[in-house]
Amino acid sequence: MSLPEVTEPPPWSFFQWAITALSTMALGAAAFIWRLMARLERMSLSIAQQRADLDAHKVLFIRIGETITQMNTEYFQLREIISGLPNRSDLRELEDHIGERIETLVARLDRALEKRGG
Repeated sequence: MSLPEVTEPPPWSFFQWAITALSTMALGAAAFIWRLMARLERMSLSIAQQRADLDAHKVLFIRIGETITQMNTEYFQLREIISGLPNRSDLRELEDHIGERIETLVARLDRALEKRGG
């Protein structure tokens, strides 16, 4: 049993080829668009997440700015307080003055005791 030989292509072969090519192109374009839409969806989700992060960071930066302003104010207040504190020479003068007062009080006490005892 032998197969018949076909010398001419069937008349529908060109149309089948054209339909196959067009359907392949259409399906390829549909797949491309599908992948593109999926990428766009992922990008839009990523952008939304980045916007949320940016808003959170803005709030954080505002808090940091307020903290820095408060620290700056406290720093200058501390400098004013420190400038009002006595320095070493003031403390030495105070020590000398207290020493003189103690010596004076001791001398008075000694004289009072001598008067009582003598």
